[in-house]
Amino acid sequence: MGTVETRNRIHNAINKISPEKLDAVLSFLEDLQRSSEEETSMLMSDSDFMKDYQKAKEDILNGKTVGLNTIRRDV
Repeated sequence: MGTVETRNRIHNAINKISPEKLDAVLSFLEDLQRSSEEETSMLMSDSDFMKDYQKAKEDILNGKTVGLNTIRRDV
C-alpha cells in the first residue's frame, strides 16, 4: 500500500470515529510522532506486541472493553 493510499485510509477512518474517541486517536498519533523511529521499528517487529495489539483491536471492535469509571471510581 502506498503512502497516499495509507493517508487516505487514515483520513477516512478518522472521519468515522466518534467524537469521544478522537482524543485517544490524537494522543496515540502524537505519541508516535514523538517516539523515535528505532522505538517504533522495535515495537512493530516484536511479534508478541503485534499479537497483543491485534487482539486489543479485535476486543475493541467486539465491544470487549471496560469503561474507565469501572476501573477508577474516583474519576
